[in-house]
Amino acid sequence: MNLHQTTLANGLRIVVEPIPTVQSLTVSFWVRVGSRNELPHQHGIAHFLEHMLFKGTHTRSAAQIAQAIEGRGGILNASTGKELTFYYARVLAEHMPIAVEVLSDLLLNARLDPQDIDLEKGVVLEEMRMIEDTPDEVLHDRAAEVHWGNHPLARRIIGVPETVNGFTRESILEFIRAHYCPERMVVAAAGNIEPDALFAQVDRWLGAWRPEQGAPSPTPQSPPRRAPNAPPCFLETREVEQTHFALVMDGVSFFDERRYAQAVLNTLLGGSMFSRLWQEVREKRGLAYEIGSYALPMSDGGLFVIYGGVAPHAFEQAVQVIEAELEQLIAAPPDEAEVESARNLLKGNRVLALESTQSRAELIGSETLMRGAVVPMEEIIAQIDAVTPERLHTLAQQLFAPAQRTLVALVPAYQANSVT
Repeated sequence: MNLHQTTLANGLRIVVEPIPTVQSLTVSFWVRVGSRNELPHQHGIAHFLEHMLFKGTHTRSAAQIAQAIEGRGGILNASTGKELTFYYARVLAEHMPIAVEVLSDLLLNARLDPQDIDLEKGVVLEEMRMIEDTPDEVLHDRAAEVHWGNHPLARRIIGVPETVNGFTRESILEFIRAHYCPERMVVAAAGNIEPDALFAQVDRWLGAWRPEQGAPSPTPQSPPRRAPNAPPCFLETREVEQTHFALVMDGVSFFDERRYAQAVLNTLLGGSMFSRLWQEVREKRGLAYEIGSYALPMSDGGLFVIYGGVAPHAFEQAVQVIEAELEQLIAAPPDEAEVESARNLLKGNRVLALESTQSRAELIGSETLMRGAVVPMEEIIAQIDAVTPERLHTLAQQLFAPAQRTLVALVPAYQANSVT
């Protein structure tokens, strides 16, 4: 990677990857705050604030914000996670100055009108209802809640109606003052761009930014671990045709040296069409249309999740097949050919993802903000190549022990009393 970096006098970091062979660029603003940083009465406020920044500034209406980027053929959006929030604009290279200016305007000059806040509460409540009508969305939220219990990372990013309805202009401003500051931000850009030109634009709009008060240090939190009182099996009745299930285990953090082994293990187990779960559950037995796994690393822990949707009568059989695959990985290393296929797919996916300027900006922005530096792709590839069957065997023994598993399922009402 050909990265150019600087830090403004106020502590704001900027990282740029020029890619002269493309016609466009992505500019992204990253803030180290997410649902994990919320107090109980603030549950959902990080996500709500992300919405509110698009509702208008002192100089632009919501329509004018959209027009400034989309009217030039670009894309403007944002996303809130459990530990990070980011705002981005994808535009033609010639529109870099307006992209930086609009994103800066959202950040510094949001109107936060009380009437807009009340209207947006309705929007977010509708978003909640939409999620409630989507079983797989509910499933993954519930899986974290049951497995991690009362830990802040277990909470839904969107919040709950009780807390969202209580948000006020002052409570939103309080959250901004506590978490939005230059020292906790990174501006990341990738595409057809001159680094010095971007540095100048960011300095023009954000160089004089000084928050009203110094941001307090984040409250220390213990790493997320399976809750002591987490049940081995949690069933929730829903109006569903399928049984949607997740088998949840603690994973490793993105600072953990085992993270590359975890990524290979995930690919081998459920992250591909040649994976063990896809072949055993779907191809050989026809039990599921959707079956897979994913690893979700956080700064100090993570989740490893196997998920699927099956006919209610096939639920127990599907779980038995999955548990048998876990036991095999605990008992013995996979063969080298299987591991090689998983390594190759993982390397290919990492490289192909970087064909997008947005993906590249997301990579360098998140890595700079969380790690302080970007791991070069050559090093990532080397780390993946270094994963051996023996390392996967050891990791499977560490992650997949039966006592560490939590099975969460959304089931039809008639099934709830029949599962053993």
